[in-house]
Amino acid sequence: MPGRAIDRLLKVAGNTRKIQKQVLIKGEEFSFWMTPLTIAEQRAAEKQSRSDDVTDTGIQLLIKKAKDDNDQPLFTPADAPTLRNAIERAEVEKLLLALLVNDEEEEEQQELDMKSADETVGKGKRSVG
Repeated sequence: MPGRAIDRLLKVAGNTRKIQKQVLIKGEEFSFWMTPLTIAEQRAAEKQSRSDDVTDTGIQLLIKKAKDDNDQPLFTPADAPTLRNAIERAEVEKLLLALLVNDEEEEEQQELDMKSADETVGKGKRSVG
């Protein structure tokens, strides 16, 4: 008997694994650890942001999720105004995007793109790249 579906899902897609994120900020690598984002965490961040602004929600998620190598928070709620007002928007958005991008899905998509390009070349068409 294969077991309960929820148990199988928890095993392969549960939020207990740690993921390292690396973001290039003005030529310098900035890295942090996080666990996968859950729906409940996203909803809590939306409530904490007290606005409909997705950037504010993202900043709340960054504060909650970004950890160092020792599993300690990189940011505190007191850092939110600095992230909003003193750091370039484009650089903050890079960090926020890293939170939301599922690296496994991105890698699978790149593999599919490469496979598709190989098939196109194999059919006598040139690959544009």
